[in-house]
Amino acid sequence: MKVIFNADDFGLSKGVVYGILEAYKHGVVKSTTMLANSPAFDLGVEVAKENPGLDIGAHLTLTFGSPILKDVPTLTAPSGKFLAQDVLRASGDKLDFDEVEREFTAQIEKILGAGLSISHFDTHHLIEPIVLPVIQKLAKKYGVGMRRSVHDADYTGIPTTDRFADEFYAEGINAEVVKQVITKHKDDTKTLEFMCHPAFIDETLLSLSSYSDYRIKELTFLTSDEVVEALQSVGAEVASFKEVMK
Repeated sequence: MKVIFNADDFGLSKGVVYGILEAYKHGVVKSTTMLANSPAFDLGVEVAKENPGLDIGAHLTLTFGSPILKDVPTLTAPSGKFLAQDVLRASGDKLDFDEVEREFTAQIEKILGAGLSISHFDTHHLIEPIVLPVIQKLAKKYGVGMRRSVHDADYTGIPTTDRFADEFYAEGINAEVVKQVITKHKDDTKTLEFMCHPAFIDETLLSLSSYSDYRIKELTFLTSDEVVEALQSVGAEVASFKEVMK
């Protein structure tokens, strides 16, 4: 089995950018997904260009910060920022999906316009079930892969992994969880993605994300001999999205 550890939130803060870089240079992370509207976007672009082996995707968001576009009223709160994720989930049927498509396109084009190539799409806060048709349409338009977070959905014509795992999170940051997930699916899965969030903690991260302290724990594990030994023990090989989608 080929296993992808995809680091979400690239660009969220300086600590996140350099944490993901550390997990790439000295660990098992080969792919990451970038927030186009993030505070450290420019730094992320610089680091990505200096490390072309790090596979870059788009981390499409409707729940973090402010939209790239100004004319997307069904996606924003009175403050002009995106809706909180609980509000978005509760009011998904009220979204204008033309606005969703235009905003996602703007985020994608910002990353491409910075001179980066994109191999795949996923979403911040796992909102794929709400906007899946839009992301699928854009994946086909741009000729890229996407996260298979809605496992039984029809991804015809779109490169994906066979399976997506979100168990590597919070209390699940350990070798046993990694081995259990791989072992559970080893007979029916050739490619599997683990979502991860490695980072060095900084003030920007603390101000923007409730999931912060665990990120340094993730970074420590993802750059350890322990994760390598865990993967070897279940016959798994680390890969990137770009490698799997060839």
